Amino acid sequence: MRSLIIAAGVLIILGLGGYLYWITTPLYALQSAGIAAARHDLEGFERHVNIDELVSNLLDDLLVKPSKSTPGLSGIQRETGDQIVGATKSALQMQLVNMIKKSIGNSSAQEGKYTGYRTTYGADAAMAGPLPSPGEVSGFFRAAGNELGREAGRLKNETQMRLVACARQQPKTITGKLLGAPPQIVAFQAKLLVDEYGFTKDNFRGITDAKYTKDSQGYNRAEVGVKFQSPKAGKEIAVQLEMYQQNMFGDWSIFRVSNLPELMMSLGEDYEYQIHSLMTCSLAGVSEQSVRDEVGGLTRRIKEHPGAQDLLNRLRGKFR
Repeated sequence: MRSLIIAAGVLIILGLGGYLYWITTPLYALQSAGIAAARHDLEGFERHVNIDELVSNLLDDLLVKPSKSTPGLSGIQRETGDQIVGATKSALQMQLVNMIKKSIGNSSAQEGKYTGYRTTYGADAAMAGPLPSPGEVSGFFRAAGNELGREAGRLKNETQMRLVACARQQPKTITGKLLGAPPQIVAFQAKLLVDEYGFTKDNFRGITDAKYTKDSQGYNRAEVGVKFQSPKAGKEIAVQLEMYQQNMFGDWSIFRVSNLPELMMSLGEDYEYQIHSLMTCSLAGVSEQSVRDEVGGLTRRIKEHPGAQDLLNRLRGKFR
């Protein structure tokens, strides 16, 4: 009898130890995220999925990185392109994060609503000798600041509009469906793409064993493949999810799709070529000469402003 009690105790301890180990594994985190999604438990889902980072990394791999490798762009085109792609990524990220949260739980986030920022511009000036009055200086800077802000906003908007127009010329591509869609239906378009690719529970075919690594700082990383039977690819494909452990014995969290290039090629989406074509099309009108023309017009408008004219007249009187 005593031996049976000891054996039972050992089994209980081993079982408890095994369970405690299991709940600290990537596979448990993936299972828990799936259960939370099915139960519409947003808090539980976010415990194991870093939604913001996952979407940010997805857009970096799908949009930002390919745009930077676009061949044949001038320096001013690359600079302008980086600004537009950054703004586009921010808008898309908000849309997609909101879609995920709303589909999982009762998020208060609203689809189709843009947020943005307006870059503010100032001017630096160093003048020798007596200065005009503060009122005259502020009038000049106010005129310059207003014109710079207006001009920057106009150039940005024009290039952004060209990007959308170019995306709409490719309606059957992933870039056309996401970047060419009106803001209020971007999330809906993304959901249609997920269904088209077959990344749904009906097409789920299992998961692969976790592969463990460490990052450059020595923190634990893991990669787990989630398998789907994709009707678009006509075969079984695996989405490789990269995960990090929040501390030595903490929860694992999904933060990146690590095989996006291979995944998109399997689905027949040559997204790198699509992005290159999109960037070349949208930046075709941006050149060094066009910028010089804009700066010339900007200078003329600043000089015509009453506040700027007051300052210039005072300066002419001082330096005659």
